[in-house]
Amino acid sequence: MTTAENQSIALRFNEATKLQYINLDNKPPLYKFYPGLRAIGLPDVADQPGPQMPTLAAIRGDGGSDHTGPLTLEQLTNLLYHSAAVIRRRQLNDGEVHYRAAASAGALYPTEIYVVCGDLEGLRAGVYHFNPRDCTLVRLRNGDLRRWVASAVGDHSAYPATLVFTTVFWRSAWKYRERGYRYCYWDLGTVAANLLATANAEAVPVKLNFGFVDRMLTGYFGIDGVTEAPSLVASVGTPDGMLADGPGDVPGALPQESNDLNAGAIDYSMSAQVHAASPLQTHDDLANWNRATAGLSQSEKDELDGTGDVFRPLRSGTDGMFDADIDLSSLASAPLGNCVRSRGSTRRFSREPMPWEAFRSVVDAAGRGINAPGLEHGYGSNLGLYFIVNSVEVLEPGAYYYNPFYTGLRLLNAGEFREMAGHLGFEQALPADAAAVAFITADLNTIDRDLGARGYRMAQTVAGIIGGRLYLGMHALGLGATGLTFFDDSVTEFFSPHAAGQSAVFVVPMGVPGSPNRVRPFRSQVAVSLDSRARGAGQGG
Repeated sequence: MTTAENQSIALRFNEATKLQYINLDNKPPLYKFYPGLRAIGLPDVADQPGPQMPTLAAIRGDGGSDHTGPLTLEQLTNLLYHSAAVIRRRQLNDGEVHYRAAASAGALYPTEIYVVCGDLEGLRAGVYHFNPRDCTLVRLRNGDLRRWVASAVGDHSAYPATLVFTTVFWRSAWKYRERGYRYCYWDLGTVAANLLATANAEAVPVKLNFGFVDRMLTGYFGIDGVTEAPSLVASVGTPDGMLADGPGDVPGALPQESNDLNAGAIDYSMSAQVHAASPLQTHDDLANWNRATAGLSQSEKDELDGTGDVFRPLRSGTDGMFDADIDLSSLASAPLGNCVRSRGSTRRFSREPMPWEAFRSVVDAAGRGINAPGLEHGYGSNLGLYFIVNSVEVLEPGAYYYNPFYTGLRLLNAGEFREMAGHLGFEQALPADAAAVAFITADLNTIDRDLGARGYRMAQTVAGIIGGRLYLGMHALGLGATGLTFFDDSVTEFFSPHAAGQSAVFVVPMGVPGSPNRVRPFRSQVAVSLDSRARGAGQGG
């Protein structure tokens, strides 16, 4: 006869090991709202065409001049709308589905946005929360409180507005469990990619800050730093002077609590531990972080890697002749506003070849600098970009490394790798059918040594920015892209020895969309072989 304690253990074990497709009973809310606070309407940019700069030029930062005038409310609204708002709705049998401006793993959207601003024409100084559902703001605090955020970031320039991005971890963990922590930062990166492109198109300077004193922002926005935590700060506009040193008066409690975003949450201890290790606690921590990130773009690795006979510069035409830069005028790149509002993840690729001009232009744009400390000249020395090329005009099929120093592709291994691409992309048809598959990697050991757990967050986010740029660029040219998970160590093994020491971070298949736009069944020969060997094949009697 068992004891009551043993019965309890058995029941807990049974509960923990149950299988279920999806548990909708504890799904977290997709939207944060404050029931007692009045929504403040923003300019109706949805009924306007949006930024008209060609998307590839907006990604690259071409053609725009630095904005020297005051930041307008319409410009701020365009940044918010084209980064994170609901851009279209679709009625399905089970109800209305909302599609947002930037891609999100599982359409779970873990990113929230807060606005801290001085007086703008049409908007009083204050602290606001952005509601992406109806593109409105609610005022959380009154008055010009920019000093508090400036002190947290360590930059007292009087930017007209600052966007503070936070992450609600349970939204991704609900479906993806421990691995959802990674996905939160991928999603932050795709939002940031849209923000940077929109800022370029609107000629509004935006600077990203991965470094800030976390605890100074948590109470300020009424969040706990555990279930919802600050992840990125974006300074918007041209400073109109300097703010006084110091944070000023400590803000009190918010006037209204939001809806519960963490009800029914399951504790995933490893995600909680890695996040607990990532905040910067003091201004000394912030200073150390800033020093460590200052030289991220400085590396001799790619310069020493060289080019050789199997190198293809991206800035060369179909004849292989080198060009000083890529002329985008010959490409029919959709305006950014149109691109964002019509973009969606591709669910099936045809196996048609991708034009070389499209491939090289998008990859070149995706690899451009990011206006953040240490990333101004590229995505940093600790990240890498590899490709499996299945069908791109003028390129031999095979495995490639993108060398940012020489701005070109080095052929690592020629061959037909569609089956392998499908296997590496979590046994899915999308990378097998795509014209090319981007594998974004990171030297996590070096990042952990030099930047700690916060560097891990930044690496995932920057990978999301690169992926988000690939999304936008491909869609702007009438092609398709989607983000995928992957078999981590198998990616490194496939691209080794060149990728030795790298870890896979994000995968983006790209190519010509197929029809119908639905996922097709797939099982690679790689998986068939592995399954056979797991059952004992080749091991003798």
